[in-house]
Amino acid sequence: MTLQRLVLIAALGLLACEAGFALPRALVLRIDQADLAWGDSRLVAKLTTALTRDPEIRVVVADHQVDSFRPFPPELHNLDSLLDWGTGVGGRYLLLIQVDREGLECRKTFSVPVLFHRWETLAVITGEMRLIDLQKRRLVLAEPFHEKLTASRQFQSSSEDNSHDPALHVSAGEKTELFDALESRLVDQLSRKVARHTRGR
Repeated sequence: MTLQRLVLIAALGLLACEAGFALPRALVLRIDQADLAWGDSRLVAKLTTALTRDPEIRVVVADHQVDSFRPFPPELHNLDSLLDWGTGVGGRYLLLIQVDREGLECRKTFSVPVLFHRWETLAVITGEMRLIDLQKRRLVLAEPFHEKLTASRQFQSSSEDNSHDPALHVSAGEKTELFDALESRLVDQLSRKVARHTRGR
């Protein structure tokens, strides 16, 4: 490569910087979630897709390959350990999603004594999100999340009053579609919050 070509490449690089062009900032994503009995969760894929809609963000999923390269800290609330780990894998941000529960709930929502009861079956996902700015070495965001989606409603006579009524059950196929929609709703909320705290920073 000639000296003139090297000078040209360097000049283009300087012009790009002056024009405000920058490499995407790496956001390391780690999701802790138990396996689902009715199918595979698509939370990682959905959140990765949503976050990378921002051209300034490049998502690095902390999978087994990354974890084996640098074992993830056992203490999930030790900020210093998380800062060191995230910086070590080359991140600008570290986004931790801890899913505590993802399942179905059946609850009585309305009742007229002696006459009837109304029951609802809900898909619920709860947990906590934490966003860490690795460059500034600080916790930017730490919030619980609680999303729910109604699966079905059922009326029972007062004499039945049974939360185990087969009519309240959700089939395996319906569960897959229901939790897919629930995770999409959660991803929309999480990605909006991440965008507010990373855009232009």
